[in-house]
Amino acid sequence: ALAASVAIHAQTQPAAPAFNPQDEIPFDKAVRTATLPNGLKYFVRQNSRPAKRVSLRLAVKAGSLNEADDQQGLAHLIEHMAFNGSTHFKAGEMFAYFERVGARLGPHVNAYTSFDETVYMLDLPTDNSEVIAKGLTALADDAGGLTLSKEEIDKERPVVIEEWRLGLGASSRIRDKQFPILFYRSQYAQRLPIGKPDIIRNAPPERLRAFYDTWYRPDHMAVVAVGDIDAAKMEQDIRTTFAPLTARAPAAPEPDRAVPLHQQMLVNVTTDPELTRSSVEILRKRPRENGTKVADYRRDLVQRTIDHIIDERFDELTRRPDAKFLGAGAGNGTLSRSVDTFTMGATTQDGKIEEGLSALLIEAKRLLDFGFGASEMDRAKRWMAAFYERAYSERDKSESPSFAREYLSYFLNNEPSPGIEYEYRLVQQQLPTITAAEASAMMKTLLGDDSRVVLATAPQKNGVRTPSDADLQAVLAAAAATAVTAWNDTTATRTLMESTPTPGTIAARRMLDDVGVTILKLSNGVEAWLKPTDFKNDQVLFSLTAPGGSSLAPPSDYTDASLATSLVQLSGAGGLKATDLQKLLTGKLVSATPFVRLSEHGVQGSSTPADLESALQLLYQRFTAPGNDPDAFLVMKRQLDAMVANRGRSPQQVFGEKLAEVNTSGHYTSRPLTAEKVAALDREKMLAFYKSRFANAADFTFIMVGAFKIDDALPLVAKYIGSLPSTGQRASNYRDVGLHFPDNAQKEKVVAGQEPRGSAVMSFYADPPIDPMEQEKLVEATTVLEIALRDILREDLGQTYGVLVGLSQALPQRGSGHIEVRFGAAPENIEGMTARIVQEIKRLQAEGPSEDLTNRAKESARRGYETALKTNDYWLGRLQTINSFGRNPSEILTRPQRIDAITPQVLQEVFKKYFPLDRATTVTLLPATATKDR
Repeated sequence: ALAASVAIHAQTQPAAPAFNPQDEIPFDKAVRTATLPNGLKYFVRQNSRPAKRVSLRLAVKAGSLNEADDQQGLAHLIEHMAFNGSTHFKAGEMFAYFERVGARLGPHVNAYTSFDETVYMLDLPTDNSEVIAKGLTALADDAGGLTLSKEEIDKERPVVIEEWRLGLGASSRIRDKQFPILFYRSQYAQRLPIGKPDIIRNAPPERLRAFYDTWYRPDHMAVVAVGDIDAAKMEQDIRTTFAPLTARAPAAPEPDRAVPLHQQMLVNVTTDPELTRSSVEILRKRPRENGTKVADYRRDLVQRTIDHIIDERFDELTRRPDAKFLGAGAGNGTLSRSVDTFTMGATTQDGKIEEGLSALLIEAKRLLDFGFGASEMDRAKRWMAAFYERAYSERDKSESPSFAREYLSYFLNNEPSPGIEYEYRLVQQQLPTITAAEASAMMKTLLGDDSRVVLATAPQKNGVRTPSDADLQAVLAAAAATAVTAWNDTTATRTLMESTPTPGTIAARRMLDDVGVTILKLSNGVEAWLKPTDFKNDQVLFSLTAPGGSSLAPPSDYTDASLATSLVQLSGAGGLKATDLQKLLTGKLVSATPFVRLSEHGVQGSSTPADLESALQLLYQRFTAPGNDPDAFLVMKRQLDAMVANRGRSPQQVFGEKLAEVNTSGHYTSRPLTAEKVAALDREKMLAFYKSRFANAADFTFIMVGAFKIDDALPLVAKYIGSLPSTGQRASNYRDVGLHFPDNAQKEKVVAGQEPRGSAVMSFYADPPIDPMEQEKLVEATTVLEIALRDILREDLGQTYGVLVGLSQALPQRGSGHIEVRFGAAPENIEGMTARIVQEIKRLQAEGPSEDLTNRAKESARRGYETALKTNDYWLGRLQTINSFGRNPSEILTRPQRIDAITPQVLQEVFKKYFPLDRATTVTLLPATATKDR
């Protein structure tokens, strides 16, 4: 229980001070913060996770809402121009410099523009002081030193157009119809950050400079620096670097950010031929309650308990065979800086929007009439207590980017940031006193009759009736008159495990000292690999995996086999239904999720150290007592029926299906789920396949990584893993299903969609052996090609927003491995771009990459490895792979030597070997209608 949980910590800490509701929430004392004479604020914090890294941010309180009518899209274009010439970096130099020190565009060097702000982000290594200085210089250039030359502006315009193009589709068409309703009579509906294509293409450079000079002012800005740094030195460096900034134009009046409330209910029903699911939501706007007092924090806690309870109810309703929706959720949110919302939404079967809305409204009426129950509130508080327990436990292991986000929110949105120590003490005091009655009373304020908006969307197709605005108004009236009864909150009376299994024994034990892994052989044949770490204080990750998977099912049963674990997950475990299981485990941060992949099957999970026994109990039940709930099968089929009903409507989905078909030569494992396959699903076959895969524990290897001690883990592993039923002998192995990449070059064209948007994927047969050096070569080669193509197709030609290059393999299955090159572009440019990609590959085969490009790829790999090596996810994944393929775990530690061995000559041979132009496929997506750029 929550009270017990809180009391335990109270015994080990000084007594928490009493919090007065009117107390101001202080700012985090661990942060150095001040305002420079020019008005710029800064926030600096020392934090050692990840080690040798710093997160640098520049926030500007100016976004698309600050644009004049003839500047729409220029705030975003200026953000792009930050990388195209400034006082200290020539055009293109910033990308190149940061890549040379291991920071890649996207994950480490990035920026975004929203309605209200623009933020520049750098995540850099700190083991070279020059790099940190360059990072601050780059942000200072963003703040006031952009060149904004006509030549570079004209080169970047088409890149922004390509970013705009990527957003086109059903979702953008729906957005364009809903935003004027959602942001009724406000500027937000008229100022999408992506802007207007005509303005992006044609705005005079002086209009960009005018926006930059007017709104990029020091008193609109903040610099954030969090990381493995000397905080005092960083503070001084920020002062030195940013103090010279001055305002370059007179201050302008701030834009009107108000989103007016309204008495009448606004309704919008929109259909689109490319939508694949029907949905409906009702939201109510209210003035934003962005307070900074203890009472405001308590209000937010109450709202979060409300969100949790309603979502729990909706989840339970969704799992009923007679559910009126496929899925539903509710929550408090923020629409703008002046308006908060409470939203209830659902996805429905086609033609069932009115039923779905009625079901939402009836639950809303139930909340108004009867409120929440004490048992529901108890679970919500236990859930929230667990969240804060984990955050507090991890307070010295929090990641720098998360702190940076928090300080940005404080600066941009005035969101309190007192630090987890303060929040934890505050929650300890406030949470136990929150009652169901208090939440019920607040619910009435969230569900008022004013400022309501109803939004519904549906596929546009024959034979399916779409409700009118008036129809939905009528549903609201009918629901308001419906008599409801109180929610019946049922809970299971049994525990997760009614009886304790007889523990197995440890038959053998050995230690791999270099990687810190203890390997056990258990009496039932399971091999267990245990690696304690100090990367996180409150995280344990584990997997129980065996070779086999859906490859062991005959092709005729492949769909049943591949969906078996989804059915079991919906059905619960250990004699408990899924909803009962969820309620029983509330307050415990545990998971144990069964999976079936093509060549392996098992259970993957996580927990805290305190909850590890519960997590292993859940794993035990997933293995020995999978759920067998007939209702779950009906629910699953209803969900799948809705999913496949419109599968041919999404151009991207059709494109993806064609790509899979081409690159596997039409293999049965790559064929899409269809209505016929859903109709043919056999519950008994699915359960039988699951039970056959989880019948013999000796087939499995258990791997656990995280915050545990070996001596504490051994009895738990023996009890719950060593006791799993077993024949004592390994018998399972995967079956070669005969995947095969085409033997010759192929080109396929998909014609679908109505927007001026094209996509292409070029694939080259590459199926390297399971060898760490060979795999490393491919990693660096794909990075080199991605950077090279970005420089050509984006920076030089302006024909795409980005290019992705990566290796795709279905290991241990062989025969279909390939390297993919993906990009989006204007339809008329696709063919020429594919030719240019082939030209670049031929050049790399003939000449090899430059030393500089090779070193950029190598440094990216080094830095990525350096950070990953300190995470539990990385170690679990690598140990799984090494165990599955019989490799030596020591190769995890020798990757730096493999990276060092990469040279331009090595990569030239890789391009010759793994980019066969006579065994390549090109699949393109082109629009069905010749719609012009709008």
